[in-house]
Amino acid sequence: MKPGSILHKIRTALRIDDETMLHIYALENYPMEEKRLKAILKKPSAKGHEAADYGELGVFLDGLIRLRRGEPKNPPPEDAEIELDNNLVLKKLRIALELKDMDLEMIFEMGERPLSRAQLRDLFRNPAHPKYLPCSDAVLNDFLLGLEEFWADMPAVSAEG
Repeated sequence: MKPGSILHKIRTALRIDDETMLHIYALENYPMEEKRLKAILKKPSAKGHEAADYGELGVFLDGLIRLRRGEPKNPPPEDAEIELDNNLVLKKLRIALELKDMDLEMIFEMGERPLSRAQLRDLFRNPAHPKYLPCSDAVLNDFLLGLEEFWADMPAVSAEG
């Protein structure tokens, strides 16, 4: 999935407004401008749409974790380069939203992609592990669709945390 599409689906699922999104970026000292944010959240066919990059998605996910969970106890080194993939997007959302195994099972089921506990564990394994399961775009999309339904009765994510 494209980073802008992932951002848009997360924003929709968690009902995050522009002000909160800008606050999330600010938590990570990322200079996201309102004009840029609006452009990357537009549909790809809309006039003025700009493509988001994986760096912007990663910073947003890190900021979401910081907003919801507070300062990290063991932050990665400043120069650490971590390649963002679908598995890491899932992991960061699980951390930010404090999702337990049962929550994850429910979300995937709501997204019409039921996964066993073993399959869920395999999605979160180290890529070098023999049972590591790569998260496809379709699996991530189904998770984000399920997340929207799962989060429907919960408060919108706001700058107040």
